[in-house]
Amino acid sequence: MVSKEFTIKNSTGLHARPANNLCKLCKSFQSDIRILSGGKKLNAKSIVSILTGELVKGKFIQVTANGEDENEAMTALTEFFDNLSD
Repeated sequence: MVSKEFTIKNSTGLHARPANNLCKLCKSFQSDIRILSGGKKLNAKSIVSILTGELVKGKFIQVTANGEDENEAMTALTEFFDNLSD
């Protein structure tokens, strides 16, 4: 399992469009990908789960990936969060 912390940087947070993009990205990997935020454990492959996570600007999150392609998934997720924009 690999894990990394991120801060939501864009002003609108993970609203519908970026949440959908994140969900699609996560579904492209076999690994189980979870977002830990404020005591909630969110399924990153579920748009509903992401949208209910209240992932707003400034929020600290921890993302974990567990599976055979976990390193590739974390590399892609790091790129996603580093380049997240409105």
